[in-house]
Amino acid sequence: MSHTLPKPIPKNLKPIPVKVHIPYKDQILLWIHDFIEKVVDVPGDGHCGFRAVAVLRNLTVDDHQIICYHLYKEHVGVENACYRSMINDDRRYKEVSDALSFSGIGNAPPDKWMTMLDMGFLIAKKFNHTIVVLSIGKGRSETHFPLCGSPRHVSIG
Repeated sequence: MSHTLPKPIPKNLKPIPVKVHIPYKDQILLWIHDFIEKVVDVPGDGHCGFRAVAVLRNLTVDDHQIICYHLYKEHVGVENACYRSMINDDRRYKEVSDALSFSGIGNAPPDKWMTMLDMGFLIAKKFNHTIVVLSIGKGRSETHFPLCGSPRHVSIG
């Protein structure tokens, strides 16, 4: 298997150098490091996915319910036929709706956690960002694009 170098980066897409501590950086290709602007570490309490999105949106970790609210409105809004067809399962669609409308105190139960496979496209569309999830270990990496228009930023988490 031969390894090829990545193509040169067009001048208008060159990263702005930022010093960021990158956990597991040896697991990420070296040329990608310059594109990482921010890494967040949030409490693993079942709300962690929503907390991470809140921090990446320049809110606090405690603003995760605001993120849930915005994603819920996106999920059930005018374009929800699009999301229903993407999920293609009424039971799963309801589970995503229930997870986004959960408002309990303390740790969230596993069925209320953010699942990137179901919610990554909602985040990308709502906040007009390309979302890249880099997985360490047995998981798989995923990329989610906004459904319309071109994204303003790329978020890697």
